[in-house]
Amino acid sequence: MSKTDSSLFLHFLGNGAAFNPAFGNTSAYIQDEKRLFLLDCGETVFSRLTDQHILNSSQDIYAAVSHLHCDHAGSLGSLILYCYYGLHSPMTLVIPDNCDQYVKQIMSLLRFMGVSDDKYHLLSAEQLNFFKPFTSFSYIPTRHDPSMFCFSFTFDTPAGGVFYSADTSETDQLDSFLKAHPDPEALYMEATDEDYPGNIHLYLDKLTGFLDPSLRTRTYLMHFNRPSCAEKGRAAGFRIAIPDLVRC
Repeated sequence: MSKTDSSLFLHFLGNGAAFNPAFGNTSAYIQDEKRLFLLDCGETVFSRLTDQHILNSSQDIYAAVSHLHCDHAGSLGSLILYCYYGLHSPMTLVIPDNCDQYVKQIMSLLRFMGVSDDKYHLLSAEQLNFFKPFTSFSYIPTRHDPSMFCFSFTFDTPAGGVFYSADTSETDQLDSFLKAHPDPEALYMEATDEDYPGNIHLYLDKLTGFLDPSLRTRTYLMHFNRPSCAEKGRAAGFRIAIPDLVRC
C-alpha cells in the first residue's frame, strides 16, 4: 500500500473488516482546528486514537456510528468514558435526524457498557454544520445486516460532496448520491473479494462494474477482508484508504 493513495479529506485509523484485525477496524476522522469528528468506533479504534495522541490535541470530540456491529461500535463506551473522565470534556454523539429507535438502541448499548446518559451529549446530524471541510452531514439508510439499522454517511462539500459507505451490500445509495453530486470530491467504499449468496458486504467486482474509470480514481476502498482485496482494487483503478499509522 502506498502512502500516496491516502485521501486529504479523511484520515484513517484502520481499513480492515471485522475478521481482519491486523488492518484495524475501519474508522476515519476529520480534524478542524481543535474539533475532531470520528466515523465509527470499533474495537481497535480507541487504542489507536490514544496511541497516536489524537484525542489530546482536540477540545471538542464528535462521533457518528453507522451501525452496532462490534467492529464499528465496540470501543464507543471506552471513548465516551475517556472523554468524560480523562479529558473532562464530554463527547458529542451525532445521531440521525429521523430514527429515534436507532438512537434508543445506541443509548441502551452504552448503558450495558456502563455509560450513563449524562456522560455524553446528543446532536442531530442536521446541526453538525460548523466544521469547515463540509457544509452538511447526513445518515443514509443502507442494506447491510437485516437484523439492525445500518447507515452510510454523506457530506456536502465545496468540492462536490463525499460519500462514505461504512458497511453496505448495495450500490443503490451511491447511485442516488452521484445523481445529486455528479462531480464528487471523493467516494469511500467498502469492498470484499468474496462473492457468495447472501453476502452482506459489497463485492468488489460489483462496484467495479458500477463505477466508470473516471470515478474509480476518486474512490477510496476500505474495510478489506484480506490484502488480496486491496491489491485487486488497485489493479482495477481504485485508490486505497491508507491509515495514518499502518500496523499490518
